[in-house]
Amino acid sequence: MLFNSVVLILLLLSFGLQEFVPAVPIAYHARLFLPAVFFFTSAVATSFPMMLLLAFVTGFLWDARFLPAPMASPDEALALMEGVERQFTGMGSGEVMFGMSIVFFGLFGTLMQGVRPLFKRGRLELPVVMIGIAVFGWLLSQYLMITFIRGSFSFPPAVWSKMITDTLLAMLVAPLLFLLLHALARWMRFEIRYDGLRHYSHGR
Repeated sequence: MLFNSVVLILLLLSFGLQEFVPAVPIAYHARLFLPAVFFFTSAVATSFPMMLLLAFVTGFLWDARFLPAPMASPDEALALMEGVERQFTGMGSGEVMFGMSIVFFGLFGTLMQGVRPLFKRGRLELPVVMIGIAVFGWLLSQYLMITFIRGSFSFPPAVWSKMITDTLLAMLVAPLLFLLLHALARWMRFEIRYDGLRHYSHGR
């Protein structure tokens, strides 16, 4: 379908644009994780099988881009400027199993599917809040997994500040991406339907 193909192409382009997205120094070096935010917004506009495909592509490319990078030291991994960001992107976390991002994106993408009826009616209030929940949950899940593997649970204030500012930045950009997807769906005459997970579990 044309709409799904365009969404997939835009997702791939978001990985290229991510390389040029700067951090915001005045907001604890908050950074917009564009591929992740675009995936979560796309999860509201696409069907469940398509969302799973997007989750696979997003998670695979995310791990392929960030996991192989070496980490200088544990102290750097918990520093405010670079290390905390490396925790969240997976950069420098060589201990993390390749493919875990696919699982995280699949889980939180499934959560986003629940607000598809609101997105279809053009109501973006709850979908934007859900974007914040999904982004924060994704960042927290990565951080918890990395600290669990290292056997050292450390939660300095900088970590929470970084997660909150990253989440707020994602919520700020989310309405623009929602409007873009809504306009594309209308222009391509793509019908946004919500069949629920039971529909697919019974094979109908």
